[in-house]
Order: sequence, then structure tokens, then C-alpha cells
Amino acid sequence: MRRVVPLLCTLAGLVIGLLGVGLALGGVYLAWLGGSWAYIALGLLMACVGFLVMARRTIALPLSILLSLVAAGWAFGEVGDVFWLVLPRVGVFLVLPIVVGVLAPFFGATERGPVAGGGRAGALRSGGVPRAWGMGIAAIYAIIFCGIILGVFQPHAEVTAEASQQPKPDGALGQQNGNDWPAWGRNLSGDRFAPYTQINAQNVTDLKLAWTFHTGDLAIDGSEYQVTPLKIADTLYLCTPLNKVIALDPVSGKQKWRFDPHMQVTRGNKGWKRCRGVSYADLTTMSLLAPDAKAFGPEEAPASADQASPVAAPAAPPEETATPAPVAITAETPCARRIVSTTNDARLFELDATTGALCEDFGDHGMVNLLEGLGPTAPGSYYLTSAPLVADGVIMVGGKINDNMTVGEPSGVIRGYDVRTGRLVWAWDASRGNKDSRPLPAGQIYATETPNFWGTASYDPKLGLAFIPMGNQTPDFWTGNRHDYSDEYTDAILALDIRTGQEHWHFRTANNDMFDYDVTSQPILYDMPDGKGETTPVVVALTKRSQIFVLDRRTGKPVVPVTNRKVATDGMPGQRISPVQPYSALSIGVDPLKESDMWGGTVFDQLYCRIAFRKMRWEGEFTPLSDKQKTLIWPGYYGGSNWGGGALDPQTGVLVVNDIRMAMWGQFIKREDAAHAGLVPSTEGEYSEQLGTPWGVERSMFVSPLGAPCFKPPYGSLTAIDLRTQKTLWQVPVGSIQDAAIHGVFGQKGIIPHLYIPVGMPTLGGPMLTQGNLAFFHGSLDNYLRAFDLRSGKEVWRERLPVGGQGTPMTYVEQGRQYVLVVAGGATRTGTNENKGDYVLAYALPATP
Repeated sequence: MRRVVPLLCTLAGLVIGLLGVGLALGGVYLAWLGGSWAYIALGLLMACVGFLVMARRTIALPLSILLSLVAAGWAFGEVGDVFWLVLPRVGVFLVLPIVVGVLAPFFGATERGPVAGGGRAGALRSGGVPRAWGMGIAAIYAIIFCGIILGVFQPHAEVTAEASQQPKPDGALGQQNGNDWPAWGRNLSGDRFAPYTQINAQNVTDLKLAWTFHTGDLAIDGSEYQVTPLKIADTLYLCTPLNKVIALDPVSGKQKWRFDPHMQVTRGNKGWKRCRGVSYADLTTMSLLAPDAKAFGPEEAPASADQASPVAAPAAPPEETATPAPVAITAETPCARRIVSTTNDARLFELDATTGALCEDFGDHGMVNLLEGLGPTAPGSYYLTSAPLVADGVIMVGGKINDNMTVGEPSGVIRGYDVRTGRLVWAWDASRGNKDSRPLPAGQIYATETPNFWGTASYDPKLGLAFIPMGNQTPDFWTGNRHDYSDEYTDAILALDIRTGQEHWHFRTANNDMFDYDVTSQPILYDMPDGKGETTPVVVALTKRSQIFVLDRRTGKPVVPVTNRKVATDGMPGQRISPVQPYSALSIGVDPLKESDMWGGTVFDQLYCRIAFRKMRWEGEFTPLSDKQKTLIWPGYYGGSNWGGGALDPQTGVLVVNDIRMAMWGQFIKREDAAHAGLVPSTEGEYSEQLGTPWGVERSMFVSPLGAPCFKPPYGSLTAIDLRTQKTLWQVPVGSIQDAAIHGVFGQKGIIPHLYIPVGMPTLGGPMLTQGNLAFFHGSLDNYLRAFDLRSGKEVWRERLPVGGQGTPMTYVEQGRQYVLVVAGGATRTGTNENKGDYVLAYALPATP
């Protein structure tokens, strides 16, 4: 014991002392950068504790207690009682009294010699803290520490629901579409609300797996499952990442038919294969276009049009040809009911919903080539990933374009095709704006580099308007080559007449976009009560910036106030930068980051992140990139809200939104320097060349060397907002670290924690709501399908999935039984083919005898 105790004291004291010295030195650097001085004092006190332990001085114990109290006071003073921010500030300093308390009874300990009267020799005599005191203090701190650790395994809501704020439902609303899910967002309003109550907040815990289907296309080699299936009548329809369309029995999950379009692998889709959904057209009930339906021409343009001037000449009217009258369509007509889909190699096709056969009267034997009119740069760059909008006899499509590779990428033209014949009816492009939507004559090319639309649009049949989320001109991070018309429509919500392509209005969610903030979420349509007994038809636009714009869908005017705020403009020479940007009065989780928001698992990596933050350029959102130092990008360019969008309960006006909260950094770099550094260019990776501009761009997530985010949790949440009052009803973290690989010092493969710590992880996909007061979600980075009580935000059911998911759950009723269905192919962008799948999973309550 005489040798062991001094050795333990020396080792423990040395470790504590060196950590304290390092903390103090890091604190000096942080203070020199203009940051907090607290780490200097904490580090010095910690170093003193360590060296006193080495010397086996009893004062080490009260000093460690003092240090813990100082750390707690500083933590609560700086960040309040926010659990995840307090934890790294106090954790280490709560452990110190445990260690010192255990060792303190041995400080100054000696052994006695023989004792008169036959007493026991060699008994330990402490010259320091009594054993009961030392062990007692250690026990108290151990209990406190364990209590905090238990908190790590509990979700911590940012906003807790209050019963008094619950809106009253109007059960007469949201009842359309019966037992089906006939559109990507369940309806063309995109609200993802199902009026079913069989599965509800009281019995959801009884949900069981009803059936499983394997598509046969694993989510590997750049494929990702992000699909939301449709259910029409007695059939489910879904697509795989390779654009195969599959029809299933909704009760048994057995395959009815399968169609393979034989997607061609290109340089663009080789590492990026997705199919988020198919669409549906019933030609027996849909209002079809007249055979001679025409687009909007310049002779019809309003004289006071104030949009950007077109750069392309108006399209010449096509030659008049005699058009045969259409044949009447009945339920028995082949292809009377059609599945409409697209491919990653830029084709549009239609299938007979009953048989899966191509509709030969559509396009060229069932197919339309969407590369026509896009020019030589389109093959391999232009492709489609989202469900097209089908309404009022028209199929409307946009397309995804490779980001950040080069200038001169193909046009972002939006096109409307006759749902029956595949004839191109109209073509809207930002270069012509509201002046002309007539298709260009064969052989002409739509203006390159115009903003594109790659998500899914919504449709208001009363107004005849489609509402389209727009992107920005690529490359994303250099604005010096932007056209005036590109800036006019950048990141806009665009309202077009579905039958003619005529623009009615557009609203920009960013005046100039330097950070890939393209709007990708499907706009949600809602008739919002105005408090005077009337309703205002609004479109709710979710954005990557987490700004939520609520606009009158008749005019595009804001219903929830929008203000222009000044932003930084000190960019690189040649950059086009707007001095102001629009901000809505409604937003989620986008308060400007500050030094005290920096995070780490311990006080040490938190200090690292505070130093890293201080070394970055950061003057608030839209701080321009530089070549001299990293610039913080917040909100990050993944979102906010990405393509998954949100959901809305039309009976209560409650909007439910999942978000991504990942700060990023970016820096311009010379391409020759990037090549010398071994950076590999890509469209979505950490380095892109941006050929044709002065700079390449390097960017990544803002993380510590341990691979943990450098900023406060949650990194993904689910939020409920009462649109009628614009108040947040509840906000809870979504997802745990259980299945998410942690990289950093752990290498490219990383490590899997296998711990259920619900810190809230980045999300994809979207929520699905039901009248049973439930919100279902499975787009987190762990392998779970969850159900939340729509009134409180509390998780009321969680089911383990075989692999992670990225899409949106859907629900339907068949033969009197409600099902909840998800497609799971694995978590997003893991960089590996491991833990991938091809699962279609349906859940239901146990069948009654």
C-alpha cells in the first residue's frame, strides 16, 4: 500500500495537472482571440488541484470542491439551465472531487510500528482527510454525476407544450381522398395529413409489423431510398432508386407488377441515384387539355410587367397542323389510369396503373426525352429525382443540375406536358420570366444557367396555379457570374398557371444566394383563418434558411410579416452581394451563433470549438466567403428544411416541421492549391472546382477533432407551430447517436456508439400527421420509426427498423384496417455500402378475430 498510494497520487495528479495547464493555455489563446477568460481561471485551479494531489496535500479536496462550484456558477451564468450546454462545462469538474475524495484519506498516510500490549502493527494512520469524509464527498459527487449522466439518455425539449395553447380542431376539414394516399404529399396541397383515427395516441403502442417486402434494389453505390409510396384503390405504387416502379397489394405486400425503365448510368447519377416518388393520373376524372391548348405568349403579356427583361428571343409559334379529336376515355380504356414517373437519366414515362405496361400513346411509345432543348451540357448533368406534379391535364417537371462543377450548366426550364399525349405544351424559364412560356422551336436551346426547380410543387385547383420552389444559378458559392434574371428568381416561390405556364407572381426567399439555399420543400397550401370569420388562402414555404414564409397564394404578398435586414457585404472582388436579405417573423432554430453556443463532449473539445469559432469569419448569416480564412455558414446549406418538407393539420392549423441544424464552414481556394493538397473535386463533396469562376470552394461540417459538432444540440428537431397565432407549441429533439458513425480521430469508417442518447440528429424526409393526434417520422440518423403525440410532442411509440430511413411515412386504409408504411434503405450518405437495405414495411394494429 505504501508504494501503490503514492504512485496513484502521482499519476492522477500529473494527469489532472497537465490537463489543467492545457486548459489554461488554451484559455489564454481564446482570450487573445477576444473570447472568454473563464478557461484561464478554471485551468489554473485544475492545475493546482493536480499538483496538490501529486504532493498528497489535503487542501486538494476542498480546492476541487471549490473548482466544481466555480465551474457550475460560470456554466449557469453563461448559458442558463440548458442541459446540453451545461454538461460539458461541469462534467470534468464534477469528476475531480470523486477522484480526489477517494485518494484524500491516503494523503500523508504512514504505518505504525509494533504496539505495546500486543496491538496490531502496521495499521494505516491518516495524516489527512478522514476516510469517511473523503469517501462521503466522493459519493455525493458520484451521485450528482450519475444523475447528470442519466439526463444524457433523456430527450430535452426546447419548448414544452401547454394545454391552454392547444388549438381547437374542426373535424370537417381535411377529409378528402378517403382511404387513399394518391399524391406525394397525400394531396396536391402537400399537407401530409390523413383523417384516420383507428391508430391513435392511446393505442399506437400496440402497432405491430403487418408485412415486409424487399424491392430487390439495395441502396448501394450512390443509391438512396427516399420514396413516399402512393396508394390508390387496391394498389400501392413506389419506385426504387434505379427508377423501377413496383405495384404491391396493400394488405399482403405481395407484388402485382414491376416495370424497369433501364436507367442509364451517367457521370451525374453514378453517385446520386434517387426516386422520391411517382405520380398518378386518372384520365376518366381529370380535366384534360384540349388538343390545341397553347402556352402564354408575348402578345398576352401585361404592359406593366416589371420582371427582368428576357435575354432570349420569343419563341416562334409552331406551325399549325390539324389535330385529331381525342378518343373518349372510359374505365375500360387501356391506360385510363396512369402512373407517371421520371428517371435519373432524364426521361418522363407513363404506365398503365393496372398492368404496369407502358402507355404507347404517350410520347414516343410511353417515353418523353427531357434532354431535348437543353443543349450539349445536359447529358450527365440534368436528371430528375422528385415526383412530378400532375394536375388539370398537365404533367409539370423541373430537374436537378450538377452543382458547383462548372459554369454553363443546362437550363433550369420548367415544362408542362399533356398528360395524355406527352406533347410539350409550355416551357417557363427565368430568362424570359413572365413574358413568354411558349416552347422553343425544335433545335433551339433554352438559356443556360437559369435557376432550376428539383423538388415537388403544389397546386390550387380553384386558382389554377402551381406553386414551385426554386433554386439558384450554379455554381452555388460564387455569384460573380450571376445573370440579372437569375438573381430575380433565386430561391423563389413561383406561381404559374398550370395550363399555360403563365407566371402570376414570384417571391424571393433570398435576394442573392451564396450558400446553396435553394428552396426544395414542397410548398404547403392552407386556408388560414383571419380572425374575422374569413380565411386567407396561403402558401407556406419552408426554406433551408429555416425562415418560414407565409404568402397569400393569390398575390404572393406576405401574410406573416417579412422584413429586409442588412447583411455583410465584404466579399471577394467580383462577387455580386445583396446588402439586405428577407427575414420572416416565423422561423425555427436560427438564432445567430455566438461563442457560448460552441459545444463539445467535455470542456476541452468545447474550448477547441470556441477557439475555432473565434478564428472564423462570422458577421452573421450571409457572411461572404474568403480565401484568407474559413467562414462560418449558418444555417448550413443542408437546411433548415430540405426536400422532405413539413406537414400541416388542416383541422387545427398546426404546422409540424423537422429540421437540420448543422453549421458548416467554407473557404475559397485556388484550384492548383487544391490539386496540390490532394483534394478530389465533386459536386456534393467537400471540394468543388467551380470551373469558369476565379475560385474553387472547400467546405465541410463544423466539427471537433473527435467528430462531434462544434455547436450546441439539437442537430435536428420536430417543431409544432400554430399558424393562426404563429406561436411554437412544442419543440423536441429527434434522433439519437445510436447508429450514427462518429469520424474525426476515429478515421473514415468511424465508430458506432450503440448508445441511445437522444441529442437530436440531422433529419431528412418529413413528418406525416393523422387525425388520431399522431405525427410519424423516420428520417433520423438512427434506425427507428417514431410516433409523437401531436398535442404534446412527446414520443409515444418507437419501433426499431432493420436499417435507417430517409423518406416520409404514409398511411392508408384497406379492408377496414389502417396501415402505416415506410420504405427503409439506410441512413443518408454514410459513405459505405454497409447497413443498407431495400425494405418496405407496413405496420398495423393487431387484427381483431
